Amino acid sequence: MKEFLLVCAVAAIIVFGYFVMKKLDAFLANNRRFIDAEIAENCLYIALDNPMILDSLMPLFEKFSKANPNCQLHFLFGNTEDIYDKLNKNRIDFGFIENNASANDDTYRCLIISTKQNSIICEKAGCTIEPLDPSVIQTAVI
Repeated sequence: MKEFLLVCAVAAIIVFGYFVMKKLDAFLANNRRFIDAEIAENCLYIALDNPMILDSLMPLFEKFSKANPNCQLHFLFGNTEDIYDKLNKNRIDFGFIENNASANDDTYRCLIISTKQNSIICEKAGCTIEPLDPSVIQTAVI
């Protein structure tokens, strides 16, 4: 009889533990969704079709970071079609693309800014990459 009571008590504790763990899992999953949503709100994903203009945009991004210290900036680069695709899928927030005919369609509102291609320092190779044409270019911010 004692063994039966002991087995029943252990079974009851296991069942109770199962329900407590299920509640804890639901609580943790809810908190994880909340944290992920909060992190997503504090990030800006910025895509560039030409990473060499990033240097001329740095003062703007530094000013933004000082004004919004809790917001992380993520920089991506790719071709114009990829940037449009990511914008359509809401994977990026802004795109900096070369101002050409495809950038001026009516799908997106854009702002035209002047940027300059600067040299890039490649630390691993110990060299500088210079642009072929260092002139000011028109860039569309979409």
